[in-house]
Formats: sequence, structure tokens, C-alpha cells
Amino acid sequence: MQPPFDLVLTGGTVVRPRDVPRPADVGIRDGKIAALLKNGTAVDAAERVDVTGLHLFPGGVDPHNHIALSTSGLEEYRTDTAAAAKGGVTTMMYMLSNGGSYLPMLAEHTSAASSLSHIDFGYHCTLMTDEHISEIDEYRSQYGLRSFKYFMHFRGDEGAYLNVEGTHDGRFFGIAQAVAARGDLLLVHAENPEIVWVLRDELIAAGRDDLAAWDESRPPFVEAEAIRKATFFAQRTGCRMYFVHVSTADSLDQLRKARVEFASDSLFAETCPHYLTHTSDWAGGVVGKVNPPLRTAGHPDALWAALADGTVNTLGSDHVGRQRVAKEGGIWKASAGFPGAPTTLPVLLSEGYHRRGLPLQRIAELTAKNPAELIQADHRKGDIAVGLDADLAIVDLQKTRTPDPAWLGTFSDYSLYEDMPLKGWPRHTLVRGQFVVRDEELVGTSGYGTYIRGED
Repeated sequence: MQPPFDLVLTGGTVVRPRDVPRPADVGIRDGKIAALLKNGTAVDAAERVDVTGLHLFPGGVDPHNHIALSTSGLEEYRTDTAAAAKGGVTTMMYMLSNGGSYLPMLAEHTSAASSLSHIDFGYHCTLMTDEHISEIDEYRSQYGLRSFKYFMHFRGDEGAYLNVEGTHDGRFFGIAQAVAARGDLLLVHAENPEIVWVLRDELIAAGRDDLAAWDESRPPFVEAEAIRKATFFAQRTGCRMYFVHVSTADSLDQLRKARVEFASDSLFAETCPHYLTHTSDWAGGVVGKVNPPLRTAGHPDALWAALADGTVNTLGSDHVGRQRVAKEGGIWKASAGFPGAPTTLPVLLSEGYHRRGLPLQRIAELTAKNPAELIQADHRKGDIAVGLDADLAIVDLQKTRTPDPAWLGTFSDYSLYEDMPLKGWPRHTLVRGQFVVRDEELVGTSGYGTYIRGED
């Protein structure tokens, strides 16, 4: 006879990636999924919670977040992880960028996040210098990093705001070789900045200062051409490449062609919720500045189709906890980026499942299973299976909420979705078997989150 469970969730429907949703009770013990049981199975448990009528998704693994790009410093580990949990996210992966060694930065961030975060967390470090390449093995051994980032557009002084020096194709090729030699994943921000500089200057000279001008300065082919070049580097080096925030139909076409031409199953794509729901004529204007830009009509439909057909592998929020004041100064001076982690799952449920028929199991795959596999954390995360962490987003598919920035609680004081009703929200979120959000309100404690190491 098995020992009692710490918690049993009864009466719900379990949504596992790559499987049809099925009614099941979930038994949790010592922070892990201990059993999937037929609804109503009699078992001993310290606590039972009735989730009849709700759908249990694996907790979201958000592969793309930024930290400390605002005035809040590392306090965002407290505010924005709590907000993400309200949207069913249970693991956040952060992009760290620095011109020098990452060893002091990783020590500082893991310490701060361990004392502040409500949910689990991990890192990708941006590789841009010879020092970074020389220290890869230390990042791997000391911190378990198995994924790194490269900015193709950080040429000239483009990366100065992150203290990152300008790059060139030779360095990109060398970084791809180094990452490939270790079997790791390289996340690539693909844009050709030299074309952007020319187009930007023409638009400024013409007096343009609107959100559409930001898109016109970085048109779709700028992203698609860079992706095409990067896939050649991937083929030559054997590097597993993951293209972050893919925003255009043109880029999807290049990825499909490259996968066929190079017979490659090692080219991956991420898109972001805002590219699915917003376009460059959005009434919010400069608040919608992001890099790559919001695009014209037609591109969102192409991205929705790519989510359904498997061209796009994951959803990353590209979350940035900046406040509205950072959007002042016009389109050319305003900061790029905005908060997004808390609304990723609701966007997919509302605009994907309810509006377009995107299957629930595909949503679980995009938000949990695929990112967990890619960061080599699927030994703990990404599914509802015996032995894995009991990370769960327990969703009311019929709940409609218009996201109120104050309720979300990020460091930001706005949301792209604050005027957009979204249907489908988590009622409860559990991290390693503990309620972090219960009945839509934060109940977890700051500092509960733990650091996630990748495993070979």
C-alpha cells in the first residue's frame, strides 16, 4: 500500500503535451507528481482540493525573460515572478548580458533570485567576447548552463546599453562552433543592423515618429535574411540554434526552407504573444515599441498557423519589467520591450484555443514541454508525469478577465492587454506541490523559487 499523498487534486482534466486531455486525479508527494489516478479513486491524503471543471496544465516554462533593465534592479525577481505565477508560469529563464565575465553576475543573480523569487528560475548568458568563450566550461560546470545567446544585430554601438561590444560574423561563427562542440543550444536574435541604420536615418529625415515607422526601419526581410545566414552557420558547425522572437511570415518561410535543405531537426523557433495579437497600427503607439517590431496585418495569421503546424516550437514572453515612463521621448528614443510573462497562457487560451481551435495539448507543448526539453530541464519540468516536479497551472477555461496591471503586479505600470478581455485564466498555480497562487490571488512566499540547472 502506497504512503499517503501530501495533496490530491480531484475531479479535474489533465492536459499533457502530445496527448489528448483526460479526466484524472493528481497525487502529489514531496513536491513531485506521485500518481495520476482515475477520478474518484479512494486514497489517503493530508489535503484534498476539488478542481472539478478545471483543466490542469503543466506549469509554464517561459524561456525568454529579461531582468534589471528598468529602475527596479533585482527587485523584479520578487514582483515579476509573482505576477508570472498568476498567469500559470512556474519557471522563468532569464537572459543575462554583460561585457565582462559572467561568473560574478551569475553569483549575484542566483543569490538575489533565491531570496526573492516566487517560482523557479534559470539563465541563458549572452556570448559576445573571447572571454565569454573561454569561460563557457565554467558556466556549465558551476551553474549548469546548457543554453547561451547571441545578438546578430549587436554591431557598432548597438549593444552599448548592455555593455556589450560590437560583433562580426567571424565571432558569430566561432561562438557557434564552441556551443556546438558541447552539444548546447544557441539562442539567436536575428537581425541585420546595417540595413536598419540606413532605413532608420531615412525615416528620421522624413520626420517620422510613429510605431509603424519602427517597423519600417526594421522590415521583415531584415529578420529573414539574418535567419537565413544563421542557418548556414548552424549547418556548417552542427550548432543547435533557437531563433528567439520570430515575428514575420518571411522568417517562417526561411526556417522551413532551411530545415528541408539541411535536413535539420536542430533549428528551432520561438515567437511571442504580442506578435500574435498586436500590429504596427496599434492605438497604443510608442508603448508598443519592441525589438523586433510589431508587424503589419497578415504576419500574426502566419504565426498562428506556424504554431499549429509545428514550425514554431515555443512561446516566450520576452518579458521586460519597464514602466510607462521609459516609453517617453518618441519612437526613436523610447525603450523597447514591455511586460508579458503573466499573459502568455491566457493569450493562447483566449486567442488560440477559443478563437482558432488550437488544441489544449499543443498549448501545453508550446508553453511547457518544448521549452523544458530545449533547456535540458525536462528531467524536472514540462509535463504532468510521475517523478516530475508538481508544477501546475490549474485553469478555468471559461474565466474572462481583462488584465489589470495593478492586479498582475509586475514592476511595470501597464500591460499591452489591459483593455483586451482574455478568456481562460489559471485559478491556482502550484510550484513543486505548493500553492503559489490560490483562487487567483498570490499566496506563495518570496524566496520559494529554486535555481534550475540543465542536465546533459
